[in-house]
Amino acid sequence: MNELFEKNLAILSPAEAETLRGKRVLVAGCGGLGNAVTELLARSGVGRLSLADGDVYEPSNMNRQIYCTAETIGKSKAAVSAARVPEIDPEIEVQALDAPITPDNAAALVRDCDLVIDALDSVPARLLLEAACAAEGVVLIHGAVNGWFFQTGVCPPGAGMLRRLYGGRESEKGSGGVAVTVFACAGFQVSEAIKVLLGRETQMPGKIMLFDLYDHDLCMLPI
Repeated sequence: MNELFEKNLAILSPAEAETLRGKRVLVAGCGGLGNAVTELLARSGVGRLSLADGDVYEPSNMNRQIYCTAETIGKSKAAVSAARVPEIDPEIEVQALDAPITPDNAAALVRDCDLVIDALDSVPARLLLEAACAAEGVVLIHGAVNGWFFQTGVCPPGAGMLRRLYGGRESEKGSGGVAVTVFACAGFQVSEAIKVLLGRETQMPGKIMLFDLYDHDLCMLPI
């Protein structure tokens, strides 16, 4: 096992750590959630990452997007995120797509991935991603942040969870994310990602967890 990740044996067996090295995960969205998810996946030892986002960093991203710095303002989010990964582990295979999720590229992005993580901020793009995952038979792990509130869930292929969750709300906008909520949501997303990639049991398939980080209110809803 790569000595960089020896401490991960507190939660993984050596065989599981080796399994993660061979898995490919698509992170759709390289903003607040996507940055935190990418960092956690790389430090968890996932060996193959695909990162997709068509935006560039702006000053307003600084409060919650960990790869947004004075040096990266105006630069491609996908490219900056991909450049960060080998700083953690140069052996990780990383690909960057500097483009939004569209009907033309969604299927190709999802194909050959073992798992997809939704770190998007656009409902139409989320629904495109869910449809592509259904067609390719890939599990999608959803996450969304709004102020102190976040939601996350494991969407089995073909379950249509996000279509039911967001149906009729395609133009809805949140009030914005903050770092503490973004990192909490990303932690839940990656913990579920590890379970799914390793074939471990999880309580999340077909459900959305809603969490208020301020009041610590938690509920789990079947969708």
